[in-house]
Amino acid sequence: MQLHQLARILSLLASTQMATAYKLNFYRGEGCRSESLGEWVGGPDEGCRNDFKGAAKSAVVQSTGDVDRPFMITFFSSEDCNPDTEIVHGEPDEDGSSCMTAASYGSFAVWDLYAD
Repeated sequence: MQLHQLARILSLLASTQMATAYKLNFYRGEGCRSESLGEWVGGPDEGCRNDFKGAAKSAVVQSTGDVDRPFMITFFSSEDCNPDTEIVHGEPDEDGSSCMTAASYGSFAVWDLYAD
């Protein structure tokens, strides 16, 4: 592989990383203090998600940097992110992370607050 090809690949990887907004660590119980089930990293381009549905009751939401400022994570009781079924929404605290409890969520999404 030539140096310019490697530089292009690294540039693409860096821009992909910057496109994320949040890192979510899911937990089996409420309060983010039980068994860790896994993590998800993404932003509004990921659309409606069902990761860990039925198993997780809470998640630690962490910022991935300044890119998350116009975004908000939202959990829904429906499986299709129907806004009428919103359970809870929020963003990381000033320290860069927070625990959100959504015991019976069916889906979640990162909303871009500046989108039309």
